[in-house]
Amino acid sequence: MQTPLPIVREAVFPADTRKLVAVIREYVQWLDLDLSYRGFDAEMDAFEAVYTLPSGMFFVADAGGELAGCAGLLRHSDRTAEIKRLFVRDAFRGMRLGETLVTSVVGKAKSLGFSKLVLDSVPKTAFAQRIYERLGFVEIAPYYANPVEGTRFLALEL
Repeated sequence: MQTPLPIVREAVFPADTRKLVAVIREYVQWLDLDLSYRGFDAEMDAFEAVYTLPSGMFFVADAGGELAGCAGLLRHSDRTAEIKRLFVRDAFRGMRLGETLVTSVVGKAKSLGFSKLVLDSVPKTAFAQRIYERLGFVEIAPYYANPVEGTRFLALEL
């Protein structure tokens, strides 16, 4: 039986919580980084509260109930939000899901009235960085102290 093509949609809590947190943990394992400097465990413990509007939200790429990938939006201020945890699982790469997820976040950020999106991207996410650049993101000064050498900070004016 073939897996259906993924459809990008807004995450629904609590129905998607367990699967979405599992995909995010898979992403962090793939990164092979300790994200404690960003309060990762606390973020996961309060996942639904952190990623429910108005503070944030997530898009998922849903392949018939299996999550193929995700991308989140996290409010920083009335004007600025951050793209969080863009990830597409190995089995679903090559379908342009990363770009679809990012454009979904960008559209949602605009509809919520944000005027700027920011993000940080570690060296291992070079493919995602090319997606961001194609969509108009440009390099900016760091907006927090990051201990991972080679991290790039990018922004998009909306």
